Amino acid sequence: KGELIMRKVMCVLLVFILVTSTLFAGVGDFFRGDSGIFKLDPVYDGIIGGGGILINAGVLVWDHFNGKPHFDGKFLDINTVNPFDRWAAQPYSEPLHIKGTVTERLAIAFPAVLFATNMSEWGVWATMYAESVLWANGLKEVMKTAVVRERPYMYFEGYPEDKVTDKSGDFARSFPSGHTTMAFNGAVFASYVFSKYFPDSPWKIPVIAGSLSLATGTAILRVMSGNHFLSDVLTGAVLGSVTGFLVPFLHTLPKNDKIQPVVTPTGFIVRYQY
Repeated sequence: KGELIMRKVMCVLLVFILVTSTLFAGVGDFFRGDSGIFKLDPVYDGIIGGGGILINAGVLVWDHFNGKPHFDGKFLDINTVNPFDRWAAQPYSEPLHIKGTVTERLAIAFPAVLFATNMSEWGVWATMYAESVLWANGLKEVMKTAVVRERPYMYFEGYPEDKVTDKSGDFARSFPSGHTTMAFNGAVFASYVFSKYFPDSPWKIPVIAGSLSLATGTAILRVMSGNHFLSDVLTGAVLGSVTGFLVPFLHTLPKNDKIQPVVTPTGFIVRYQY
């Protein structure tokens, strides 16, 4: 329940960032985007961000009215699981569960390295990150709600009784891995955007390696803690990577031929005039 509340709070904050940045795109210092690498546009971001908001709102309504699975007290047979997922299935481990949550949070926070950009870029990448998180969270919640799949720990003794007996039905929301989705979303977003801003930086490889290591570690820990099957985390990794890359990539497509050289406190740069 605590994780669910935290995710809802995060979504509200992201929506606030998105709406604020869309209203003031190209106006405030934080949203100028002097580098011209990524571009914000009220209409363009209204479509991308609005779609992300709608899919999250829609799945909340769907989940509210969707019937929750109930545990009938019977252990599941591990032999009924496909061979690909069966070999890696593990019983529940709370210490590994906690470690996986920590690595996920660190991966989600990794885009903070982008504060190394000029202040005029902060609103640009923050808006793009808000949009990518909304889409990643919304899509994985749609899949979790649509696909009823018991978690691996339901096939072993020592399952977490509090997670099984509550009314959330979380024990049957194994596919895909939400932790892995959000970790790879943050890692790929940070890697791609940092590389675009600083293509020749000596920190580019450490940023990519560090962020993806956290995301990969999250996926491994989610399997080892008994929370997910291998196919759950692989799907989450793909989903998070696609959203983490595609949203900022789409912001490189709008072009403006009119450019004007300007002098900023950080030196002479070329600014795109929108």
